[in-house]
Amino acid sequence: MSHDVIVRMPPSPTGWLHLGTARTALFNWCFARANKGQIVFRWEDTDKTRSKKEYETEILAGLNWLGMDFEKKSDKFTRQTDNTERHNQALKDLWKADKIFPCFTTAAELDQLRYKAQKEKKGFVFWSPYRSMDHATLQTKIDSGKPFVWRLRVTKGQNMMFTDLVKGSITVNTDTIGDITVARQDGSVLYMLANVIDDLEDQISHVIRGDDHISNTPKQLCILAALGEKPFTYAHIPLVLDAQNKKLSKRNVTPGVCVLIRDFQEQGFLPEAVVNGLAFLGWNPKTTEEIFSLADLEKIFDLKKVNPAAAQYDFGKMEWFNQQWIKQLEITKLKTYFLEWNKRFKTTNSLREGLSETILGRSDEDYLENEARFTKALNLVRQKASTLPVLADELEYLCFDLPASSVTLHNEKMKISPALADQVIQVIKEMLEKIEASDFIAENIRTRSIEKIAAMGLKNGQFLWPFRVALSGREKSVGPFDMAEVLGKKECLERFNKRLK
Repeated sequence: MSHDVIVRMPPSPTGWLHLGTARTALFNWCFARANKGQIVFRWEDTDKTRSKKEYETEILAGLNWLGMDFEKKSDKFTRQTDNTERHNQALKDLWKADKIFPCFTTAAELDQLRYKAQKEKKGFVFWSPYRSMDHATLQTKIDSGKPFVWRLRVTKGQNMMFTDLVKGSITVNTDTIGDITVARQDGSVLYMLANVIDDLEDQISHVIRGDDHISNTPKQLCILAALGEKPFTYAHIPLVLDAQNKKLSKRNVTPGVCVLIRDFQEQGFLPEAVVNGLAFLGWNPKTTEEIFSLADLEKIFDLKKVNPAAAQYDFGKMEWFNQQWIKQLEITKLKTYFLEWNKRFKTTNSLREGLSETILGRSDEDYLENEARFTKALNLVRQKASTLPVLADELEYLCFDLPASSVTLHNEKMKISPALADQVIQVIKEMLEKIEASDFIAENIRTRSIEKIAAMGLKNGQFLWPFRVALSGREKSVGPFDMAEVLGKKECLERFNKRLK
């Protein structure tokens, strides 16, 4: 593999797909696409206890839902455990070159040293007492069977400097690092070393990852130096903070606030909206424009436009993005998203349970009739909907005839008695009967209604309230004229006849 830009996406399959992981994936994906680069997808699955196949399936499905099909579009698709042989060889080479050593300091001894540092109000940095022993002496101790871990022998007092594409120039002195643990006694390497070896093996050019990894970079620079390799180009994207300015976590957010990608799916977000919102968690186009598709981002994404400061997660803004995409998305695609959501996330709501079969109809004739109404209804209610469940709630009365009680039809505040409500409904029914089906549109219905209101000497609300409630069965709905057009003449008259009975 030889290319100017090669990035990697290395998720750990130890949990559900998190907003932060998805954003890291998005930034890597867009950076590679914008620079005509390549992508390596690698499962970091060396944690055998916590890694699960179900997490792998969910992570890939979530990324694919967002438009990033890593399984099919990556230039290399692999897993860390596939590279075990290379890890082991690197460990042997480092031991042979005296770059690493076995450290026999016990966990209890380390805890005592940490406690001492804490008591003295000092940062804990561990320099192993075994780092200065010669190779032969250490080998003898290994042969004795005493427990140990492998540590990298870090040079003291050395400045490790690197230029981060987001953070700028960073220098860390090795006196703040200490000797780094790189492998267990059985030779199984830990993340710090395995990650470097895998990136070298895959010829990674740019390491784009979260801010929480920035402290690992000087340590990995020490490992690269020990291996005789050059550093990668690094870009650490900002942390995502919650409302309390703490690292965003599923456990600490307000109920209903989405943090996992599966939460966004269940609560009726469009993938375009989630991608749009994720991009703005740290990245800014430096223009007033806010609506970007994944295709847009693939063309214009630039790490120079990533803010080094932590990004504040605003769930209200995510809902705003979703509302904008629901408004503007091509209607056929919106319909597909809605039906898929309805099928996957069924509730006790009759609409959501029965939509695919009941509303669109089982027969071809039913389908053609109901499909036209459903499309009109969807196009109408999407103008103010922020999520798909909100769409479902509005679509319910447009697709089902819900009964309106006499209590609902009359309104004391508006001075609409039951008798007046019945009279208005009768007048509206007769008015609608006189409109030809071909002219049954909102503007014509509005014009006729204004004439009737004047003729009856009523206030607008006294006419429009029974009109609305008779059609929708609700106190709040879309406007009665638009609603009547969506329902059509036949359905409107049927609903008015039921109310009059």
